[in-house]
Amino acid sequence: MPRKSIFGLFSLGLALAGCAATPEQGNVVGDYLTGRIAARSNNVGVAADAFGGVEDASANSDEILRGAFFFSVASGDIDEAAKLAPKILANDDAEDDDLARLVEAAYALKNKNYTAARAALAANAQVEYFAAAMVILDAWALAGEKGPEAALKALAAKDGETFRGFHPLHQAFLFENAGLEDEARTAYQLSLMSYGGVVARDAYGSFLERTGDIEGARDHYELLAQYPGPDRQIAELGLERIEAGKTDESWTNVTPQKGAAVALYTFGSAVLQQSIEQREAAEKAGFRVGDANYDMPLAFTRIALYLAPDFDHAQRLAGSILNAYGDNKKAIAMLRDIPKSSAFYEQAQIEVAGGLIALDETSEAKDLLRALARSEKSTEARFAYANLLASEDDHRGAVREYGLLIDALPEDPPEDAWRYLVGRAASLLELDEWPAAEADLLRAVEIAPQEPAALNYLGYSWAERGLNLDEAFGLIEKAVAIEPNSGAYIDSLGWAHYQLGDYDEAVGHLEHAASLEPADPTITEHLGDVYWRLGRKIEARYEWKRVLELEPPQQMRERVEKKIEQGLAEQDS
Repeated sequence: MPRKSIFGLFSLGLALAGCAATPEQGNVVGDYLTGRIAARSNNVGVAADAFGGVEDASANSDEILRGAFFFSVASGDIDEAAKLAPKILANDDAEDDDLARLVEAAYALKNKNYTAARAALAANAQVEYFAAAMVILDAWALAGEKGPEAALKALAAKDGETFRGFHPLHQAFLFENAGLEDEARTAYQLSLMSYGGVVARDAYGSFLERTGDIEGARDHYELLAQYPGPDRQIAELGLERIEAGKTDESWTNVTPQKGAAVALYTFGSAVLQQSIEQREAAEKAGFRVGDANYDMPLAFTRIALYLAPDFDHAQRLAGSILNAYGDNKKAIAMLRDIPKSSAFYEQAQIEVAGGLIALDETSEAKDLLRALARSEKSTEARFAYANLLASEDDHRGAVREYGLLIDALPEDPPEDAWRYLVGRAASLLELDEWPAAEADLLRAVEIAPQEPAALNYLGYSWAERGLNLDEAFGLIEKAVAIEPNSGAYIDSLGWAHYQLGDYDEAVGHLEHAASLEPADPTITEHLGDVYWRLGRKIEARYEWKRVLELEPPQQMRERVEKKIEQGLAEQDS
């Protein structure tokens, strides 16, 4: 089953969570209930205010204290959290001790009290990734106290740690601060192969520029340009600087505060990525998952921004999580603070548009994306704009925008260019322009022969029309083999059999797809259709009625209502 969506509008892929209504505030019970409800619905700011109000009036409640502390961190009020941290540590319950020590250390680092920071970090952490982060923060506190050489020695003594893959980036910063250029270069290169992430790729390019290795910097950026997202933006900005004879100084003389912020951001990002992957795996395995909870990555990122308020990597991540939590106004405010000079500017603006759409301000979102798309090299913004047009059934406009992206592709296009081709093909199909759509789908599969979405779309489109059936089933089966728990691809396989009248073969695939994605109206409609063809009419009408409960598009609703009333005619398919 091919499916259209606003590709890339939220780069994190976070599902939006609504905010529950809260009880009237103004008393201890009301504030407590407000805090509990806001916490469950990921309304971070309301939870912080509510728990804080209760904590003031009822200081002896452990649960209230923990709520006030944690949501002060998550809302970015680290100074308030630092006031509560000693109470958390004095409590017999060690549940939040690691975060409390981290907050105390951050507060001391912010105020350049490096001895106090190291004292806060001295205790053994209960959670492994906290312990690993604290090792790096302790090194930066030591750098502030005794210099980079002492910090490097401390990190070297911890090279046996489980999370030592996070060390090379910080060693590179410290080597450079110590004037050891060759050692810094080696550490930067190691960070690219370990857990330095996008920060390492950004900082290494900057290092190459600053040390005069212009050809090395050019090679680095040309390699990064092959990848989508911030890497491509980093590359484009770096190549522009090289052509202009300028040098990036953003990673020169990294301070203990900035170094600690980088550590917290990279650990927060890693925890977030792990959480997303676990949710996706659970969904693909057919498990139902609740609202996303990214509280700890948000807490780490908030502390990072406390230490380095202009750290654009962390601004973008915190804004993305707030958007995912439905706190769109705060997300928009944070994302709009990211300057045009940042590699994250374009993606941040796309996520601002996503926040505006969530606030039902679609017209403003469209204006933002249109303006951004008109600027030079804003490929992701144009892609998001095209997808937004398609989602509003402006398929002619979408085809135009996808076409501009496709026309700008180099002779050897990057693999992710399949997105533009499949997007345009989907809109062309809506306009009943099959030959042009088929050409785009064929090219998409040629560019990305292992991309299941492209394989599935072409295979399904052929099967639906009775064309190239052997190849069509081969493409769909290949997509299913790559993602065997994808309800969409399994639905395509079942629906292709349905189109051929092979209902006995189709029903098993469609039932499997529906079990994997029970809230998908298209899959549910397909299941109802095959039940009808098999004479299971009561079950068919049950599935069609379920479609109406899933808030389908108006055209689907009208079609399904007719099926419920009249069933399927012999010629329907």
